[in-house]
Amino acid sequence: MYPLGYNRNLSLFLKAFSVNKGHCLVIGGSGFVGSAISEVAAEQGWQVSIVGSKDYDEKIGQRFDLVINANGNAKRFLANRDPLFDFQASAASVYSSLFDFKYEHYVLVSTVDVYNHPSQAATTREDAQIELEALGSYAFHKRLAELFVMRNCSSWQIVRLAQMVGPNLSKGPIFDVLQKNPLWIDSATRLHFMSTRHVAQYLLALASKGTKNEIYNLCGRGNVEFRRVIDLLPPELRPGPQSDTEQQIYDIDTYKAHQIVPLPASWDEVAAFMKDAMPQGGER
Repeated sequence: MYPLGYNRNLSLFLKAFSVNKGHCLVIGGSGFVGSAISEVAAEQGWQVSIVGSKDYDEKIGQRFDLVINANGNAKRFLANRDPLFDFQASAASVYSSLFDFKYEHYVLVSTVDVYNHPSQAATTREDAQIELEALGSYAFHKRLAELFVMRNCSSWQIVRLAQMVGPNLSKGPIFDVLQKNPLWIDSATRLHFMSTRHVAQYLLALASKGTKNEIYNLCGRGNVEFRRVIDLLPPELRPGPQSDTEQQIYDIDTYKAHQIVPLPASWDEVAAFMKDAMPQGGER
């Protein structure tokens, strides 16, 4: 028996996978996703440098084999409240980084929210046309950052992430129910999930094994109805009836990335996280 959330295909893939290690810069390497990328990269033998807003200038002009940009604003409500802040955090900062460092390959961490219709698998293929004028501030600035990378880098990849779980989780619906915060989504919402550690492992595998100058949807296979997550909670943590909640449906096409790396199922990812977060909870 393997522990809940164990991905045997991933384990075998990583054992067989070899990569030419070098010097890797992780922008935002102390954040929720960036810290996992930094940790896994170091485990795989990369020489890892981490920069954030306080020490960014110290690394300007240096050369790296790989730059991974996991920086930027990750909160949609902030983007809506202060679009200029979001532009500077998620778009302008990416543009600057393209010229501040020298590198062989650049990977941008983006979001599946850039799709105009994320509820339909047919419209979330990586080559789907995106209407910029129809996007909200958060997605618009993320898409601008993607275009900056595609226009200015000779060797690049973009990974679009969905909901994530892992150590230091500090936002999102799972965080809210665990903290007994008001839930802003309807229980019929359907989301994709992946652990930050698996995001890091797959991102690094794609950076070395995947085709360059390509976009990849990097999230768990299949979506999960959020009421199934709620059912994993002990009764005292289950939210009661709430008004003014929003139903969100994400149905992301993961075929392209799954042909290169063995993506786990969203349910396995979230169930494993909830088991650790709520040791007494049981799967229903």
